[in-house]
Amino acid sequence: MAKNKKINISTYLSLNFTKSFLTIFLPLFFIGSLVFIIKISSLTASIQVDFGEMLQLFSYNLPAILFYTLPISFLVAIAITLLRLSHDNELMALFALGSRANTLMYRFSFIAMLFTLILLLLSLGLMPQTKQQFKAFKIEKSAQAQVNIKPSKLGQKFGNLFVYVESKERDSLNNIVIYNKDEKHSDQIFIAENANIKNINSVVTLTLNRGSGYTYSEDSLKEINYKKMQIFQTIKSKSFTYESIINYWSLILLNPKKIGRILFFIYVSAIPIILLYFIASFSIINPRYQKNYAYGMLIVATISVYVVASLLEKHGTFLTLILALVSTFSIGFILFKRQVERFF
Repeated sequence: MAKNKKINISTYLSLNFTKSFLTIFLPLFFIGSLVFIIKISSLTASIQVDFGEMLQLFSYNLPAILFYTLPISFLVAIAITLLRLSHDNELMALFALGSRANTLMYRFSFIAMLFTLILLLLSLGLMPQTKQQFKAFKIEKSAQAQVNIKPSKLGQKFGNLFVYVESKERDSLNNIVIYNKDEKHSDQIFIAENANIKNINSVVTLTLNRGSGYTYSEDSLKEINYKKMQIFQTIKSKSFTYESIINYWSLILLNPKKIGRILFFIYVSAIPIILLYFIASFSIINPRYQKNYAYGMLIVATISVYVVASLLEKHGTFLTLILALVSTFSIGFILFKRQVERFF
């Protein structure tokens, strides 16, 4: 005999939400990832990165991708879940058995709080760190690009010297030609069978082996032969210092022009909580008597909260942030009381 598997209401609602959430989140995450991959690929015009470094750069952008896709995915998943349960008359059955709409929302409130905590962790914790790591990576690769000599390419420079290399194997260069025009307006050419390049503490050493050098001007021509000659070049790069999370945000709080960034992050992170009741107001319906306005109101609500978030970023204060959070939540809660809770 087949046994009936018992499942409680909270688990059943969570399973339905998870299915809807993954259906929305995965395509959005893919689109967001594609946008950032295109952004990362544009860096290859100025710096050289391999596949492993591309993955490293992508990981630095992962918190930002999640931060901008999770709130929208949550709202759409809530609307889809409640509408599906409404159209299948499952919510009506729950209400008929004594469940109340506000009790149902308490269960989704825990999920909304979890999403808000994750978004706060991403925006206020991980994103500042990965932003600094991304910046440090660019500075390091830009410094390396100053000594990245490619074979069979004209016009490359090593400091103030023009360099041509026939072939290259890692740090070993074969058949190298170096041209220099010094301050006395005499031209210098150095030719070597091979050379080695090393980078130690931002000081690059180019060692030429078995070669000749020529210095010539309008009046004279000088020639030297050498077994070994070394050329030194100090890499010029911007200094960068990592800041802890506390120091990072402390510096921003001291700058009135950048405080808006914190307000933006906090408000967007709170979207799952402040819009939960608003979305539920139009998603919990009796399909026999009520029309479905959920998706239209979802679009309006999403655009509205991001407009408010942008205004907070440009002109907001912590007082206006609190007012925006309270007023947004209150509108949804009042609508829920009038449209849902008094009937169910």
